[in-house]
Amino acid sequence: ENPAEVIARDFGLNYIALDGNVACMVNGAGLAMATMDLIQKQGGEPANFLDVGGGTTSDRVAEAFKLILSDKKVN
Repeated sequence: ENPAEVIARDFGLNYIALDGNVACMVNGAGLAMATMDLIQKQGGEPANFLDVGGGTTSDRVAEAFKLILSDKKVN
């Protein structure tokens, strides 16, 4: 299991690491899927699926940023 996925779960985040280099942080699974589709339509590849969920806190958003910025593939 990806260490970032374990950290995300501890903070109540839904995070799945992917192979691309474009980070995604969204509020809602539907928006996540639509965002990933648009990234691919423009020739990019998503680096992750990251849903912070409804009613999120500033701490969860801060942790989400740490997760996506720690991914060496994200540029």
